[in-house]
Amino acid sequence: MLKRLFGRKPAPATAPSPQQAVAQLLLEIARSDLSITHSEMQVIRVHLSQAYGLTEAQLDALIEKAETHVEQAVSLHDTVKTVNALLSADQKSGLIRGLWRVAYADQRLDAHEEALLRRLADLLYVEHAVFIREKLTAQPSS
Repeated sequence: MLKRLFGRKPAPATAPSPQQAVAQLLLEIARSDLSITHSEMQVIRVHLSQAYGLTEAQLDALIEKAETHVEQAVSLHDTVKTVNALLSADQKSGLIRGLWRVAYADQRLDAHEEALLRRLADLLYVEHAVFIREKLTAQPSS
């Protein structure tokens, strides 16, 4: 019996859709400072709605599915792989802008948010100049 249990191969993980991958990364930034604020969720909803033209019901379903995945994930590998395979450089630039907006949604940039954003930009092959440009675009004016 144990041989049958441990001899089984794990079910293959399905790659997330581009929309789900983007939602997962936005949620990862929001939760990187250990709390997701209402303002961060609003920014996530606006970004996804504008990027994909989703209805409220579709948005709710996408965020719920992304939240479940984020809570269970042990790595960002599949998510980053999906984004790299399916998003253009311009779409990645828009994603980085959205990630910065989530990070700044509560009017302060947490060190964990910035560190994760830098790591994601590297993993997504986003040029440093684009990374900085999008940061400056997303920064709240003082």
